[in-house]
Amino acid sequence: MDTICAISTAVGNGGVAIIRISGENALKIASSVFKKLEKGVSPRMAVFGELCFDGVRDEALALYFKAPHSFTGEDVVELQIHGGYYLAQSLVKYLINLGARLAERGEFSKRAVLNGRMDISKAEGIIDLINANSQSQLRAGSSLLAGGMTRFVENIQNALTEIMCELNVALDYPEHDIEYITAQKVATECQQLVEKIDNKLSTADTGLLVANGVNVVLAGLPNAGKSSLLNQLLGYERAIVTDIAGTTRDTVRESYEYLGVRFNIVDTAGLRDTTDRVESAGIERARQEISHADIVVVLCDATDNNRPNIQAINKILVANKSDLIDNIAPDFDIAISAKTGKNIDKLKQLIFDKTINSGVLLGGDFLTNTRHIELLKSAREALIDTIEHCSIATLDCLAVTLMQAWNKLGEITGECANEKIINEIFARFCLGK
Repeated sequence: MDTICAISTAVGNGGVAIIRISGENALKIASSVFKKLEKGVSPRMAVFGELCFDGVRDEALALYFKAPHSFTGEDVVELQIHGGYYLAQSLVKYLINLGARLAERGEFSKRAVLNGRMDISKAEGIIDLINANSQSQLRAGSSLLAGGMTRFVENIQNALTEIMCELNVALDYPEHDIEYITAQKVATECQQLVEKIDNKLSTADTGLLVANGVNVVLAGLPNAGKSSLLNQLLGYERAIVTDIAGTTRDTVRESYEYLGVRFNIVDTAGLRDTTDRVESAGIERARQEISHADIVVVLCDATDNNRPNIQAINKILVANKSDLIDNIAPDFDIAISAKTGKNIDKLKQLIFDKTINSGVLLGGDFLTNTRHIELLKSAREALIDTIEHCSIATLDCLAVTLMQAWNKLGEITGECANEKIINEIFARFCLGK
């Protein structure tokens, strides 16, 4: 492979910028700008020296990782320079003139996969760690990187391999009349594998909410206190609050973290009939947000008997302004005061309980990747197909559907992934990773 380079730190000015070079000529190219490397350097030892290129001089650190003991499995040099944006960009341009090529998005990680340093699911764990913005997302990415998904897939594949070996024995020795017995055993063992996959898939609903954040819509009649509630949930003044009905005319989006999960809050316009074109547009957006919400917090004025007619599969009926009234109607799920902050923490817990499976979350080993979910479903379908045909199909036909299941699982780790799939996955990565 050719030699690639890129800035591996975030764009902008900072204390340090890291330029990563990987490939057969990594050390030679790096030595052209960092002369101390020409004299020989011990792998994985930081070297302090002078960086010189195109009339520019800087003090820097260089680290050399000799193949195959590097992130990519190739010779890698990392240059740590002062973190000026223009300085780092200029150095990369100079390295390109020396024979390197600007890396594509995720190309360092892609090379690590192609060179056997990690599988695809572990690489996806890296991007999940980078993009995490909640504690639960960090745990999910960490589990992928640590090989949690890889181990699950390998266990299922090993069991499938054992089953296919038994099929081959039955096919090779038909005179022993063991085909019927083998078919029954295949059905039983495949059912056990289906149950394992089902247990894993049962974590997907919570996992996807963890990955994307729980979408919570605040809805209700005008002047119910939705904007005040938004401010209380966030812990700071985000939305404008007045006693004028219809103050909020557009959606306001923010997020907070609770028990390690990110909750995306959408404050919406009050629902009512109006001839105001601007307010009508806001109300239409509110109805659209309600239709796509993971949960709707229907806020009502406890001092007013009027209730909004909101249809949602998952919703919480909340009585606001409970500080102004003693008796709260029994049909409310919870009574709060967005003005004083009464029961706001209890409302957060209720939102959490109605959206997140805490048992799955505490287990830490949950599905967050849509690609993994779809491939597990496909593998499951192939196993179900095998079970349904055990009593009527020949053993060689059963072997075909079992191999389909094995290959679908292999796409998760990259063992059976084609170039197109690999390119699509690493296009999600940032430059320099």
